Amino acid sequence: MGNLWQDMHYGLRMLAKNPAFTAVAVLTLALGIGANTAIFSVLNAVLFRPLPYPQPERLVKVWMRFTGIGLPNDENAVSVPEFRDVQVLNQSFADVTLMTDDAFNIGVKGTPERIPGEDVTPSFFPLLGAQARLGRTFLPEEGQPGHDREVLLAYGLWQRAYGGDPSVIGRGIRVNNLPYTIVGVMPPGFDYPSQAEMWTPLAFAPADLAPDNRGNHGYELLARLRPGLSLAQVRDDMDRVGKTMVEQNPKYPYKKYGFAIILHSLLDETVGESRASLWVLMAAVARVLLIACANVANLLLVRSVGRQKETSIRIALGASPGRLARQLLTESILLALLGAVAGLAIAPWVLRGLVTLGATALPRAIDARIDGWVLTFTLVVALATGILFGLAPVLGAASRGAYDALKGGSRSTAGAPVNQLRRLLVAGEAALSLILLAGAGLLVRSFVRILQVDPGFRPEGVLTMRIALPDAKYSKPEQISSFYRDLLGRIQVLPGVDAAGAVSALPLTGNFSGTTTVDTKEVPLEDTTPEADQRLVTPGYFKAMGIPLIRGRDFSDDDSASSPPVAIVDETLAQTYWPHEDPVGKRIYPGDPQHPLPWMTIVGVVRQVRNRTLEARSRVEVYWPEAQGPFTSSSMGLAIHTSGEPMSMATTVEKEVLAVDAEQPVYRVRTMTELMADSVARRRLALVLLAVFSGLALVLASVGIYGVTAYWVTQRQQEIGLRMALGARPAQVLGLVIGQGMSLIMAGLGVGLLGALVLTRLMGSLLFSVRPTDPLALGGAALLLTGVALLANYIPARRATKVDPMAALRYE
Repeated sequence: MGNLWQDMHYGLRMLAKNPAFTAVAVLTLALGIGANTAIFSVLNAVLFRPLPYPQPERLVKVWMRFTGIGLPNDENAVSVPEFRDVQVLNQSFADVTLMTDDAFNIGVKGTPERIPGEDVTPSFFPLLGAQARLGRTFLPEEGQPGHDREVLLAYGLWQRAYGGDPSVIGRGIRVNNLPYTIVGVMPPGFDYPSQAEMWTPLAFAPADLAPDNRGNHGYELLARLRPGLSLAQVRDDMDRVGKTMVEQNPKYPYKKYGFAIILHSLLDETVGESRASLWVLMAAVARVLLIACANVANLLLVRSVGRQKETSIRIALGASPGRLARQLLTESILLALLGAVAGLAIAPWVLRGLVTLGATALPRAIDARIDGWVLTFTLVVALATGILFGLAPVLGAASRGAYDALKGGSRSTAGAPVNQLRRLLVAGEAALSLILLAGAGLLVRSFVRILQVDPGFRPEGVLTMRIALPDAKYSKPEQISSFYRDLLGRIQVLPGVDAAGAVSALPLTGNFSGTTTVDTKEVPLEDTTPEADQRLVTPGYFKAMGIPLIRGRDFSDDDSASSPPVAIVDETLAQTYWPHEDPVGKRIYPGDPQHPLPWMTIVGVVRQVRNRTLEARSRVEVYWPEAQGPFTSSSMGLAIHTSGEPMSMATTVEKEVLAVDAEQPVYRVRTMTELMADSVARRRLALVLLAVFSGLALVLASVGIYGVTAYWVTQRQQEIGLRMALGARPAQVLGLVIGQGMSLIMAGLGVGLLGALVLTRLMGSLLFSVRPTDPLALGGAALLLTGVALLANYIPARRATKVDPMAALRYE
């Protein structure tokens, strides 16, 4: 222990003796360690930190899978009869609960406000192990119709609306224009799911459980596993339950639709697609740290050359190689710890930026913080880093040059092994930098491709917002139609408004519904895709969104409840059903043949819209006039095309809503451009961060290249002077030095390209319409690195051409 303290004391003295070297090394390490600490903080919060519920590893989400109806993924919501089947037939769940997203109109301090919330069965809170901070959660009997007028408030809403008044329990509140009673307030931080601020009980009437409601998939099923069961065992049980459901319900087309039950852990459901992005970013900052280590190792090798005489004296006085190695490693670990301290000072700033950028793209990112696990990670990284770059001077001390320093001469020179090691480090920096640049290039190419996708509409100048009319006040379809007709009539005459319309689900908001569509004669049901997305729209919607009308006509005010039913389809549906015919005048049938609905005549064809995501085509689409659709929707999204800045119209439009109904709030007020940006937020986050880390890696690599070339020029001043004295032209000297430096880069490029070809394949889930081997991305990365390397070599090479031959020959 005494020797260790002596080594540390001596190491600190040596670092303090050369403050410029120490400052550069600490700053270099701080950048690498700080970036790793910040990214790990986010990784820890999103992937590693348990969900804030008792035994969260036993919580799972259960989904219905229908692979035969054209859904874009395997996860389909659950119907109430299917929930009851799983509840009765399973042998794996300690408890199950059903929930669905909702939003509630209430008055907060006299102002109408739309509150995000959730409808849940009473078992929801016990299943999660959540208890109310004030009052209570729902009772089992409150899941029965007529006993479901209770509400729970989130802590933040309680503070905002009631000032934290504890007497709020038992107080009445009007929710969606109906009387409810506040029975509890949840503790701070409880907002599951989807940052909910209110919860109401789900109550199922006998009609909800009827067989003909089996296809009404609109709920999420959450379950808690029985103790001691693995996910594999539970999946086997769900396979059994699924097969039993198919056998017990032969009238429902489960077999035809490829039905099965699937489940995922709640943590995996929460993390979603962000897992791949985070691991790619963690790998990127790890490479940045490796480049920083290579730079510091080069600095230490240069410093070790200046300490050769000291090292040789210590050897002559009896110091063993192991003793010297321990001293050098102690110094490098001290340097790494200083870098870690500086990195921890930088990390909160980096973390704040990460959380700001990733708030909408990364779940739970807002909870990222530098805690004990992060500090432990930083300490381990610092120790590993110190050992990693500390090995370089240890190897340098073991080289023959360290023993020859006492033989004479005033100059210290590095031996061939040391020079070779420095060259390998630079080549390694180039290889790592190229991999990062190639990854960033692929993401840039993907992002550009996504932005080039034709969404089927023009987002510029479009203001959007959502309105949800309470059922208690707008219980009849004609009341709903009258509200939107009056409101849109007011909005359309506002100065600066070019067009306005409403739709049941705006593009890129994740909302959709399905219906069966089939022609009367030409297209038998069994020969085509039976499912299509459907949307209710008002006249003016297509014009407001800039959705081109390809054939036929738009909806008009004449398409009322008393007029013949009509529909507009998108071009994909028209090409699917009538590839060589004019679809205008054809008829389609919505819904299930067991539930008769009127046939609708196609009056127009519009461009296909990418309603679900920019990255994949939507299913075929059917649009119904809101006034005569086969279903009604009290919740609609407004689309308002303006001639100026869209958000400048938001307050004016909200006043028009209040003029029609003084108790009606608007919410989700966004421009269509913002909605498009949010839809690619995860990709944009990965792109920005990888580009930043690649730029940092490029800067560190260029510094390393410059340092090695500059040192090579200093070492060979006599040779350069002799060449110039013998007639070498400056251009020849320039070529000699640059060629020496670029030979390292070419070697690094070769290794880096091979590494990029292998490692970029791991980024497949982040790429869109671009192959991991995209030659433009890989070639662009190689050219950029080559250009930076040329500049880093050119500066010391140009200085070499200024060497005075006579001064160089006299230099000892």
